[in-house]
Amino acid sequence: MMLYPNIMNIKKSNFAMKILIGISIVIIFVCVLINELVTPQLKWSFLVVLGIVYVWITTLYSIQKNVNIASHVWVQTIVMLVFLYLIDKIVGYKGWSINIGMPIVIGVANITMLILTIVSRRKYFKYSFYQMLLSLVSIIVIVLLMLKAKYRIISVSITSGIAVVTLMLSIILCGKDLKEKIYRMFHI
Repeated sequence: MMLYPNIMNIKKSNFAMKILIGISIVIIFVCVLINELVTPQLKWSFLVVLGIVYVWITTLYSIQKNVNIASHVWVQTIVMLVFLYLIDKIVGYKGWSINIGMPIVIGVANITMLILTIVSRRKYFKYSFYQMLLSLVSIIVIVLLMLKAKYRIISVSITSGIAVVTLMLSIILCGKDLKEKIYRMFHI
């Protein structure tokens, strides 16, 4: 039995990261080359590039110290919304990212934040701040969806309902703590 934790060797971990980055660059290069040689009219290699960039953003953000779960959900939601839109554009913009993908991502993120807020009984504010940010993004995306000519009323209705309910529950659960924290932050 060890008394002290086993500390990872920094040189080994940096070397491993360099190897993985190198492998990622080679994969990107090979995919772009194959794409240009075999099917230049269909830019599928950009999907591979987006996937690799997404994995690296997730990995690098996840291995940071002292980052709470709610901030992970927040970053993942924003990155996923942007990437869904980019993938839809690369594929030929059929509108599925706006009509289906974004409402699903926003709905799942709102429910996840609500669960985090409920589960963390002692420190509601830690998650409620991100819940508020996510609700703001949800409202912005919902307004953008409603401004589009071709949107699906069911997905927008469900997403807006989830956003409103989770925001209200978050305010009910931690409204007092949130109010005190805002007063302290802005010296009101």
